[in-house]
Amino acid sequence: MKINNFRAEGRTIEKYFGYAAISVCMLIISLLFTACPGTTPSANPDNGSASNGEKPEKPSGYDAASGIGSVQGVNFVMKPIAAVTNASIGHSAEKNNPPRWVNLTAYQISETEVTQELWQEVMGNNPSGFKGSKNPPAAGEVQMKRPVEMITWFECIAFCNELTKKTNRGASTTCVYYSDAAFTTVYTKGDAGAEKLPYADWSKKGFRLPTEAEWEWAAMAGKDDAWAGTIILSELKDYAWLSDTGANKKTHEVKKKKPNAYGLYDMTGNVIEWCWDWYWSNMESYDKQDPTGKETGINRVRRGGSWFQDASKATRMFRFSDKPNSKYDNIGFRIACRS
Repeated sequence: MKINNFRAEGRTIEKYFGYAAISVCMLIISLLFTACPGTTPSANPDNGSASNGEKPEKPSGYDAASGIGSVQGVNFVMKPIAAVTNASIGHSAEKNNPPRWVNLTAYQISETEVTQELWQEVMGNNPSGFKGSKNPPAAGEVQMKRPVEMITWFECIAFCNELTKKTNRGASTTCVYYSDAAFTTVYTKGDAGAEKLPYADWSKKGFRLPTEAEWEWAAMAGKDDAWAGTIILSELKDYAWLSDTGANKKTHEVKKKKPNAYGLYDMTGNVIEWCWDWYWSNMESYDKQDPTGKETGINRVRRGGSWFQDASKATRMFRFSDKPNSKYDNIGFRIACRS
């Protein structure tokens, strides 16, 4: 199926579809964030309520050593990916993703796709199509732990900066994205709404979108599997929510399937994931060291397949693309950062 055809079908789909409690261990860690560097203390800790009658603040922060973060009590986890030299990505079966060597600096990537609850706490809204009485979660699943979707690439960029600030006492000094090439003005939600192109300061350790190379290497998890977690088609149902593995035309709560060898969930299926790079089909001039793609383009890269695709369009080497202002109910994202 060509990319253009997929996009058209995605628009048609849009017309029709618009954990279990937190473990004690995770809760304790979350509450300890008030003692971690770069975190926000709880409001009025004496009685657990804010003095102005508003909802009391919960722990917010990020501990890079453990990879555990929280925004107002909504937790997320980052998994470490070691630096690699001469890593082989791509595949001879994909003409626009041929085998090639890359070197990647150590980074972290979120173990799940960004959930609706994390987006809500960071951005103050939930734009997802899969919510409400018309699009309820599957039996036994938690609505707000489904991946967020109906978001543009620009909005993902703004989210990354907002998450960086919320886990760093509001400071923007580690933000990756800027609205100017001199890296003086941090990219904002307003910039995203205006569809302003961002500039990335790759030296910063704030949250960001993974590059396409980082995404694929993380999905592979050091193996040459066709899908994230397995090379055996009959096992794919244990790892991925796809149209032919029981997704049933909807998104699902994250972490319901098996993770790959790096501990990452839903790298195949559930929602397709935005990456940083502009899409281009000619990889002959591909940078070997921490490639970030070309400087300009029309479409941005998306990877991983979703509830809408079947297994053939959800391999770890299959590439999608779309205009950065596109939003569908089968496109989401996960975050990354420098280690």
